[in-house]
Amino acid sequence: MLYLSERDVERILKIGEVIEVVEEAFRALYHGRVILPLRTRVSGRRDSGDILSMPCIIEDFSLYTNKIVSVYPKNIERELPTIHAVIVAVDSSNGVPLGLIDAGYLTALRTGAVSGVATKYLSREDVEIVGIIGCGFQARTQAMGVSEVREVKKIYAYDIVAERAEKFASEVSRKLSVEVEVVNTAREAVEKADVVCTATTSNTPVLRREWLRPGVHVNAIGAYTPDMREIDTETIIDAKVVVDMKEAALSEAGDIIIPIREGRYSEDKIYAELGEIVSGAKPGRTSDEEITVFKSVGLALQDNAAVHALLKRYLKELSLR
Repeated sequence: MLYLSERDVERILKIGEVIEVVEEAFRALYHGRVILPLRTRVSGRRDSGDILSMPCIIEDFSLYTNKIVSVYPKNIERELPTIHAVIVAVDSSNGVPLGLIDAGYLTALRTGAVSGVATKYLSREDVEIVGIIGCGFQARTQAMGVSEVREVKKIYAYDIVAERAEKFASEVSRKLSVEVEVVNTAREAVEKADVVCTATTSNTPVLRREWLRPGVHVNAIGAYTPDMREIDTETIIDAKVVVDMKEAALSEAGDIIIPIREGRYSEDKIYAELGEIVSGAKPGRTSDEEITVFKSVGLALQDNAAVHALLKRYLKELSLR
């Protein structure tokens, strides 16, 4: 059975091809060709972490994957990554195990890719400025995903730990050849932005409606439990909200669940799932003035799609040797 390390994944996979295959996967989901149980979560009460199991079959790819991912926010204090992950891949046509994949980078890459897909359909085409709130590992691939589909000229970056924002700015400016400016507040990161990406583990809003310009698009990818939220209720009320999958969002996304609990929002106000948008069942952005929000809790189909692209490219490399 094949084993691919973190270094293998980073060498082989490129954000552009992951964006393409993730979009294909959401289209397959809309057309009923994906088997996608809700993930299960076991919480480590003593250590304030979560361990998730995320199975999926995408029939178009004849591929089963199951990702075991841990999310431990306190790892920041230990100078360890917040997220660790491994994926088991199986040929769903015959049950033969295909590989074990170290999936920390793959998780970040596929999350950046889904924001790339959402940005492609929901942001204005003249996007130039991006605001990033939360400059951890996930933020790098958020910048990559948006920059892949839009001509980004400047990024404003904010993190509660200034050194983390500085490190992000140094790495991303070099990797993407774009100016990155570290700012002192989340508001400064947002006020001039055409696209905003929130990538935090916050339990309280880090993004507020009064900071947002008309026509901005927000990718909210950090909060993943009913009690976590990155966006205030006013933003959710005023925006055209698209989610990765309604069932998952209504089960896990505090950004949606909390406004519903407050009695200020309701399930029927969610505009669409991303699969409806990429399949053409509903239009994405329809004016330059509307505010759009993509709320993602992360779906196993994104991992499956990324693994499909990874194995396809790896096998092609082998055939050329």
